[in-house]
Amino acid sequence: MKRPAHELTQPGWAVFASVAALVIVGIACIYVTDTHYVGGHDGPANAAKQCLRVLVSVLIGYVILRFGYQAIAHWSYLLFFATLVLLIPLLLAKLTHSSFGGLTAPRNGAYRWLHFPGFPLQPSEVLKVAYVIALAWYLRYRQNYRTFTGLMIPFVTSLLPVGMILLQPDLGTALLILPILLTMIFAAGARARHLVVMILIGVCLAPLAWDQIKGYQRARVTAVLLQSPGFRRAVIEHPERYRQFASKRQAIEWEAGAGYQLVHSKNAIGSGGLFGNGWGRGVYTNSTLLPDRHNDFVFALIGHQWGFAGSVVVLLAFSVIVVAGLRIASATPDPFGRLLAVGVTAMIAAQVIINIGMTVGLLPVTGMTLPFVSYGGSSLLTNFAAIALLISVSQHRPYLLANKPFEYARRRKTHAVETPGFGADKLKEPPVLKGV
Repeated sequence: MKRPAHELTQPGWAVFASVAALVIVGIACIYVTDTHYVGGHDGPANAAKQCLRVLVSVLIGYVILRFGYQAIAHWSYLLFFATLVLLIPLLLAKLTHSSFGGLTAPRNGAYRWLHFPGFPLQPSEVLKVAYVIALAWYLRYRQNYRTFTGLMIPFVTSLLPVGMILLQPDLGTALLILPILLTMIFAAGARARHLVVMILIGVCLAPLAWDQIKGYQRARVTAVLLQSPGFRRAVIEHPERYRQFASKRQAIEWEAGAGYQLVHSKNAIGSGGLFGNGWGRGVYTNSTLLPDRHNDFVFALIGHQWGFAGSVVVLLAFSVIVVAGLRIASATPDPFGRLLAVGVTAMIAAQVIINIGMTVGLLPVTGMTLPFVSYGGSSLLTNFAAIALLISVSQHRPYLLANKPFEYARRRKTHAVETPGFGADKLKEPPVLKGV
C-alpha cells in the first residue's frame, strides 16, 4: 500500500535526516570558500545558488514521491535512451571542437555540460540514475543472468554509456557504472563465480585499454603510484623500465604537476588534526592552494575545518543512508523496487568511495563529486531524485510484515497420506473423526 508523500517511514526519515545534515555541511563549506584564483570572494554567492538548487531538488523529490517509483518504472527505457541522446551533442562537439553556439562550451578541455539558458546540465549525471532505473526494470523477472552467456547482455549494453562518457572525458562517472552493475546483478541472483570471471576478463583487458587512453588520463592514474618517493626515485633512475607508467620528467615535476591537488588535499586533511581549525579558518580555507575544494575536494576542506571528528560525522551520515537503503531493499516484496533500492544505494556508496578515495590518495583523481555536499547543480538534482526513488520504495512496503497468505496449505500437504491404487502423487487428507 502506498503511503502519502509526506509519510516517509522510519528508514525514509533516517535517509532524509542524513541528507539534510550533509547538505548543511556542504553549504557551510561553500559559504567560506573563495573560488576565484585572482581576488574576489564569491563564497556567499555560491552558497546562495546552492540553497536555490536544494529547494529545486526538494521539489523534484516531492514530485517523485507523489507519483511513486512504480509510475516511473514504465518509462525506464525511454528515460535511459533519452539521456543517451543528450550525450550525442557532447560527442559531436568533442570530435569537431565546436561549441555549437555556446551549447557545448568545454570546461578545462572536457565536454560534459549542455549550457541551457540559466542552467547548465551535465547529462552523465542524469544518466547514472536513468541507468539504475532501466537496469532494475530489465532484471526484475529475468533468469538468463543466472548463466554466463546471459550476463553478457547487461555487460555489453553497459559498454555503450561507458564509452560515450569516457570520450567527454568523464572518468569518474564511467567508473561508477561498473560497481552499480555488479551490485545489482548480484542482488538479482547472479552466481558469484560468473561475476568473478567477468571481473577477471576485465582485468586482463585493462592493459589494452591502458594503451588507448590519453596521456593526461594515464598521468591521473599513475599519480597514485607516484605518491611513493621510492617509486618516483626508481622512475628517475631507470626511466626506460617505467616508461609505460611515467616519464622521468613527470616523476621530477610530480608535486608541482599531476600530484599538486593530491599533495595539498592530504596536507589539508592532515593539518585538521582531531577537531580541525574551525569553521572558515585555516590556510586551505582562506587561500587557493587547493583548487576545487568547494567541489571535488570538499572532503579535504571538511577535514581541514572540523578534523577527524567532523570527517567521521560525515562518513556516519553516508553510512546511515547505505544501511537504510539496504533495509528498504530487504523489506520490499516488489522485485523492481528491491533492485531499484539496491541500485540507488550502490550508486551513492560508490560515489562516496570514489570521491573520498581520490581525496586521500587511494584512487585516481576523477572529478567525482561528494553527494549532497559538493557544489554543483546536476549532481545535486540527480542525487536528490535517486534518494526520492529510494524513499518511494519504502513507502510502498507493507505496513505489517507477516507470514505469506495461505502458508498453512504447505503444512496440510505434509500430513497427507497416500491413497492406495492411485500412486504416490495422488494425495488426500486424513479422515476426520467425528464425535471424539
